Amino acid sequence: MSFIARELDRVSSALRENPQRNDYDRLYAAQQALAWAADPNGFASPMAMIVGIQEGSEDCLGYPDPPQF
Repeated sequence: MSFIARELDRVSSALRENPQRNDYDRLYAAQQALAWAADPNGFASPMAMIVGIQEGSEDCLGYPDPPQF
């Protein structure tokens, strides 16, 4: 398993463990950037995610609302 894949797995696990709202946004951004780095054709680039361009991101996880506390 590559370094990127290991880190992506760690970030994905942290997202599933109900992170705090501030952490959720950062973890989600990290997940998308790592997924794009591992497979640029299957995920939106970090810049596309920031500016809201969704084309080519059909394999990305949806951006669900973070848990409300």
